[in-house]
Amino acid sequence: MSEQRATDPTAPAPDVSASVGAKSTSGSHSSSSRIPPPDEQSPSQAFADVKIRVQELSEYAGYLISAKMDGIKLAVRNAGIYAALGVVGALAGGAFVVTTVVLLLRGIAGGLGALFGGRLWLGELVTSVVFLALLGVGTWILMGRLTKASRERTVKKYASRQQQQRARFGTDVEERAERPGK
Repeated sequence: MSEQRATDPTAPAPDVSASVGAKSTSGSHSSSSRIPPPDEQSPSQAFADVKIRVQELSEYAGYLISAKMDGIKLAVRNAGIYAALGVVGALAGGAFVVTTVVLLLRGIAGGLGALFGGRLWLGELVTSVVFLALLGVGTWILMGRLTKASRERTVKKYASRQQQQRARFGTDVEERAERPGK
């Protein structure tokens, strides 16, 4: 057991408590009853042990790096799969919406064509003009609202900054521009 301990510092130490207890009860305190130092290695053995430990540490570090790289590869692969599924889902959803709108417009055009005495071309023409006009008006209204909201946010932002300037400096940028010398 002590031979194994000399080459492997992680090996369990021999149980010397029983022998120390037995010798101390006999009253003998000779030099043979002392516990030998745990590492009785020669320098060459110590360097060989260090070399083995460095190799072991290197292997464990490589293991850790490999595991981390595999985790990163797995995360990238999963992200790619989810991105592909998202693209396919977006394409399928877009195709569904387009198909639904086409069928709706074809139905409306067919109904108007029947109202116009079987003139399908006239029903399709009226349907196209009406829905393009609705699309244009809707876009115009939406852009107007977005522009108005953006303008209001910008006005509020600069009004707030001017208020902070007045509180901090006793004047704001607008007042300073009117009276630069004061």
